[in-house]
Amino acid sequence: MERGRNKKSKKLIIALAIIIPILLVVIGLVAFCTPLLVTYYKNAYEGRDTAERSEVYEMPETQDELWNTDITSEDEDSYLYELQGTSSETLPGNRFDHSISFGDSSNAISVYGKTPIYKVPQRDSDVFNILVLGTDSRNVTKERGRSDSMIVMSYNKKTGKCKMVSLMRDLLVPIEGHDWNRLNAAYSYDGVGLAVNTVNQIFGLDIQHFAVIDFNGTRNFIDYLGGVDISLTQAEANHYNGNGYLGRKDFKAGPCHMDGAMALYYMRTRYVDSDFGRTERQRKVITTLAKKIIAEKSVEDIYELTDYACKLVKTNIPVTTLASFFGSIAMQGENFSLESQNIPYSDAFSYKTYNGMSIISIDIDATAKRMNKFLYEE
Repeated sequence: MERGRNKKSKKLIIALAIIIPILLVVIGLVAFCTPLLVTYYKNAYEGRDTAERSEVYEMPETQDELWNTDITSEDEDSYLYELQGTSSETLPGNRFDHSISFGDSSNAISVYGKTPIYKVPQRDSDVFNILVLGTDSRNVTKERGRSDSMIVMSYNKKTGKCKMVSLMRDLLVPIEGHDWNRLNAAYSYDGVGLAVNTVNQIFGLDIQHFAVIDFNGTRNFIDYLGGVDISLTQAEANHYNGNGYLGRKDFKAGPCHMDGAMALYYMRTRYVDSDFGRTERQRKVITTLAKKIIAEKSVEDIYELTDYACKLVKTNIPVTTLASFFGSIAMQGENFSLESQNIPYSDAFSYKTYNGMSIISIDIDATAKRMNKFLYEE
């Protein structure tokens, strides 16, 4: 009997020796993560149920009488000036005045409109797609603004590859209920639901999640990171010297350390070349920041960055999905890779006018095929 009790006691001690450390780890993780979860759901998370589409959407045809003649080489320069003039690129401290960002306000206008995000079956269980929208709202408590920047972020957890596809704001596309218009109008018309549905419809994607970032928040986040190092081209350096950015005239081609305001201006610059260059600059900053965080930041740093970022973004990504997503990326370490493309493709578009608008015209079906090959093929 005594020997039997001793055996049971030993088993109990062994079990406790295993269970107690596990419980302590779990309790520690909960204590560590709880403040972050509270911040995430209080500030960043804005989720709504997706909806089944009641009827198949049929894209309308463009109206022939609304097309104007193709842009010729003689007037292309003046056309590009007109197209670029739709940009809100301005100098910080001058006309650039994003007075209130998500992080400065507790009563921002919802990123949703009346249109829900329609359910679309996931095409590949390993590929997770997000639509990232950068808004040009001057005050998030008064206006939703237009999606001045639109990027499809795609992560393949099987290959560990992250891919970005920038969508130019002036692409002429059908927007459900609003005929044909520039792509960036979808968000201003009816929020993230209409924006996500539009991108899914025209490119045959399966996006169900989004992240909305206002530009003032982007500037603040880069400052919080201590700035970002970007290599300038000679044309970019000349542009900033010519504009006298913040009184400076000393920009040179090569490495340049940028604070948040300068990085934001850099990402919005399009007068140096075109909107192609502007979207490339956006991807360059995002890539550089991602690599900086992965290479330089500790777990504690990333925790603080995440807590801060939660106040600057609106998203419908559940925290469990987000944790899995970033955990997978973090495990890649120095093997993390990020590839990017730009829509339209440089060899498959034309500058035109439609219904009085300066737009970029593409073959939607051909573009969608190339885009899907990039996103879904390893």
